[in-house]
Amino acid sequence: MQFYFFFLFFIILLCGRYNIIQGHYFIPKQMGYKISVLFIIFVTAFRFNIGYDWSSYLSYVYPTFNPLNISRLEPLDKLIIGCAGYFNQPLIMFSVYAVITYANIGILINKYSVSKFESLMIYLCLFYLTDLSTIRQAVAVSFVFYGFKYIEQRKIFKYFLICIVSILFHKSAAIALLFYPLYYAKPMTTMLAVIGIYVGMKVVLPKILGSILPIFLMYLEKGGIKDSSGSFQRLVYLILFLYALVFHRKNSSGFVNICAVGVILPFVLGGHTGGRLAQYFLIYYCLLIPECNKRFNINYRILFMIPFYAYFFMYLIVSVTANHSNEYVPFRWYFFEDLNQNLM
Repeated sequence: MQFYFFFLFFIILLCGRYNIIQGHYFIPKQMGYKISVLFIIFVTAFRFNIGYDWSSYLSYVYPTFNPLNISRLEPLDKLIIGCAGYFNQPLIMFSVYAVITYANIGILINKYSVSKFESLMIYLCLFYLTDLSTIRQAVAVSFVFYGFKYIEQRKIFKYFLICIVSILFHKSAAIALLFYPLYYAKPMTTMLAVIGIYVGMKVVLPKILGSILPIFLMYLEKGGIKDSSGSFQRLVYLILFLYALVFHRKNSSGFVNICAVGVILPFVLGGHTGGRLAQYFLIYYCLLIPECNKRFNINYRILFMIPFYAYFFMYLIVSVTANHSNEYVPFRWYFFEDLNQNLM
């Protein structure tokens, strides 16, 4: 757990607004941000057995590489994992995924966020630990997020190409094709559509299917579509959305539209499927929340970040105590571990 305290503190020190002692920039602002992103890439690439799917990815490459084991994966994943398997070097795979993911996120935040520090910390506290497990989807989400520049520039063909690249990493990224029209939709239209989707999936669809095909209804219930029990994570996302709904500025209404759909998906499709798809939408909190906070003074914005830090460590504690596993704790480095000894 101590590593994660250091991890966040180091980024706060590098990327935060003020030097703790003198009230001035600790290092040049832009340089601090770039070092922070590089540090995140370094930590992500060189972690060892951190994230519940890390060992599964390792097994694709080590101790032996079998192309049949990755036959179900998307083409660009096959390319990266195949290269790592050819050289029998899992570190190639983890490093390439880390560089692509955080270069995309880092570049987009650097260009479009009104507060790079707040955006980066919101990402780390809300999404980073999950992305350490959902490696392929994290890359797809990062490309979709990077593609916002083409939404903002109204270059629909380039955005479409970015979506295709994302799909070549994870098929679920196809849902991002909705973002272009969603971003430019009128807020009221979006809200009515979201309410319609929720009512349709939760009330109308189960009744129709229940009368026509009871077995299929049972499948929907097991899949979580009828399970509306809100986890703490869903509650956090909902509270953030309500905050954004109240305090967002006119130029950020497109982000509100996107996040509105992301908030509702876990309630409609269940925690697993809906939660995974919601990641494509909710990462826009990294741009939306700083926009909302821009109207407040720096002291408020510093205090506003404290619950995010608390959520980050709560997530770590719950992942250890509830699952009785060491998916994240203790943090271990790749170059200090023996693959053969630790993964027997």
